Amino acid sequence: MVKKTKKIKELEDTGSIEIDINVISLEDLLIALGGVLFAGTEIQEIDTPLLERLLDLITAEIIIRENGLRLAPEGETMH
Repeated sequence: MVKKTKKIKELEDTGSIEIDINVISLEDLLIALGGVLFAGTEIQEIDTPLLERLLDLITAEIIIRENGLRLAPEGETMH
């Protein structure tokens, strides 16, 4: 079981989520956006800088995939 911090409890109680878009990973951003969209937020309500960050992360992921630049996790081999 994950222990919730005071900050997480406050965010859950207020229904707001704080995200540092400068350091968030693509996976975390997709999960966060999926959650707010699933909860009923309209796409027009999502801030433009957040969408721009999503575009940047997706573009970077595509470049990594096209060029085979992903490093294997330690102890694993890429095939």
